[in-house]
Amino acid sequence: MYFILCMMPYVFFAQNESRNVDLDAVVVLDQMGETIGELTSVSFHLSVANDELNADHNMVKRYKEHDVKMVGPDKMLVKSHSMGRNRGYWYNGDHITYYAFDENNYITIPAPTNIIEMIDFMNEKFDMDFPAADFFYPSFTDDVLEAFNTISYKGEVELGGQPCYLIHAENDSKLVQLWVTADAYTLPKNFVITYKKEGNKQYQATFSDWELNPEIPENIFDFTPPYNARLISVLLAKS
Repeated sequence: MYFILCMMPYVFFAQNESRNVDLDAVVVLDQMGETIGELTSVSFHLSVANDELNADHNMVKRYKEHDVKMVGPDKMLVKSHSMGRNRGYWYNGDHITYYAFDENNYITIPAPTNIIEMIDFMNEKFDMDFPAADFFYPSFTDDVLEAFNTISYKGEVELGGQPCYLIHAENDSKLVQLWVTADAYTLPKNFVITYKKEGNKQYQATFSDWELNPEIPENIFDFTPPYNARLISVLLAKS
């Protein structure tokens, strides 16, 4: 097996002469994908710092906190909090409910019957993104290989006192830095996306509070309207 792994880089690069793909990076991505793919349930927290232009066209950081719980293949709960906007999504395999905490209103719509198809549906129809959703796609490694022409393994580094594998993925418009825990779980720890053609603005996200295969009561994925919550009839579709 060791001999085969030693030979694979030569085969890989021969087939990708216009690309620069490090096999060690691909192995780490595959290990991470295998860990996530074998989960039956998961809970984690995601802290996000995102560069945005304000009304004066100055770059400022916007901060968001997300708590995510999932039970495969068809249950998900996301609660997201940021300054001036707090919201939640309840998905039970049949419907998804969007609830705005600040306005105390909600809407429930039919949804596809698994998490991945639901995420695609909500993104395509309503332009809604879910935190770190890409990491839970079975095709994650293939998607990275398709999107980036340079993928490199930068070695083992320490982040927040934890050893991590550092991977860079780059194309003409983006540089992605991804830290993956260098332990038995190989879980994503942190990632930074730099948009090279947009003034090098960045999106940074940090994972914490991972719980793997926790016991999560299924009734938490069914939305119960708070007192006096207003049912709204329209969720604006993407134009």
